[in-house]
Amino acid sequence: MNQQWLTILMSKGIELEQNLRQQLQNAKDGLKSQLEERGIRLSAADLAALLEEVSPKASHAALSYALDIVRPFSAGMGLRISRLSDTQVEMVVPARTRNLNEVKTMHEGALVTAAIEAAKLLWMRHAPMGSFEINVTRLESELFKVTSEECRVRMELPETVREVVLAEVRDHREAKAEVELKVFDSNDQAVAEFRLHLSFKHTPALPGSEG
Repeated sequence: MNQQWLTILMSKGIELEQNLRQQLQNAKDGLKSQLEERGIRLSAADLAALLEEVSPKASHAALSYALDIVRPFSAGMGLRISRLSDTQVEMVVPARTRNLNEVKTMHEGALVTAAIEAAKLLWMRHAPMGSFEINVTRLESELFKVTSEECRVRMELPETVREVVLAEVRDHREAKAEVELKVFDSNDQAVAEFRLHLSFKHTPALPGSEG
């Protein structure tokens, strides 16, 4: 009997997930169609940003889930998106066993991983259509204190810096940039700072491949 109930619950869970995905796709298609009727054609990134405005919490939850499943290296870390806009990102690093060292304090490697993921996530919001690669070429760090609590990694991306880099990407298909990320504990005390040197490479989408 227990096995039967478990099977039913799993079936209902899969059905609910499929329905939610279909509703999201229908909303996306409907919005895209209405905009195109008005002569507005958006990229996939722009359309995703519009959907995020409808339900930012759901969008953040989906991104957090993807980070925990899709990224092989960070899978299981439980990284969570608590804030995301065109200019800011905040990522939570929970104090779970995987992220702690042998004395139960936050592992430096967990903070580095979260900083890299946060930086890539924010830049990918502005990715041009096609293949857009982001690689870390150099990393500088400064650690201020140890903590056994969850940490928050924060980054700001000024619009002027973003536009300069994206213009270079459009013109030369490549660009470089430096970004700074700061880490805080639950009391908003500084834990660490990271400076990442990033390289960008863009391969434009082929004509007719969009949408």
